[in-house]
Amino acid sequence: MAKKQQAPETIEKQFNKALFKTGEPVYFTWLGAKKYGHVTNHKQTNWGIQYTVTANSTRYPCGIQIKEYRTQYATGCIFFEETRTIGADELNRRIAAGEQPRSNLQIYEKPTRPTPPSRNDDSNKRKPIRTSSTKNKSNTTGTKRMENGNESSSAGVHTNNTTKRKDSNLNSAIQRQRDFLNGFVKKD
Repeated sequence: MAKKQQAPETIEKQFNKALFKTGEPVYFTWLGAKKYGHVTNHKQTNWGIQYTVTANSTRYPCGIQIKEYRTQYATGCIFFEETRTIGADELNRRIAAGEQPRSNLQIYEKPTRPTPPSRNDDSNKRKPIRTSSTKNKSNTTGTKRMENGNESSSAGVHTNNTTKRKDSNLNSAIQRQRDFLNGFVKKD
């Protein structure tokens, strides 16, 4: 990492002097965003003069940047040369107009992908189960009780509601997969 450059003594002296009076318009940066505002207060700190700049009814504590040198507090910095170059009249006009400084940032917009066409031929969907709202009378004469004509099996599946697979190709494909997987099982 590069070593931070120490400011010359003449610049250090300017850091310790109040260069802007209360009410003066300034051009400053706060967390990288460039803004226009007015100095509302300044006070002496251990690193130099701290300015309070108000922009859009928000107060920002700022240091100052003179040439390429900044105070130790660099989260918010007043640009000294740029403020003097633009001039107080132009800065007041920009503040009154609500202009924001132009930045050289390019906004990257992620292109949107086209939505794939929907498929209505999904064969994996379950078919709705149709139930009858009428109940058959229960048969209480035998040992097995039967309701709705359905008899419970040990697997918890009603035998009258299940259908056997008629597709022999599917059954043969399943059997081939079972045989293949059984080849990996270690037999004693």
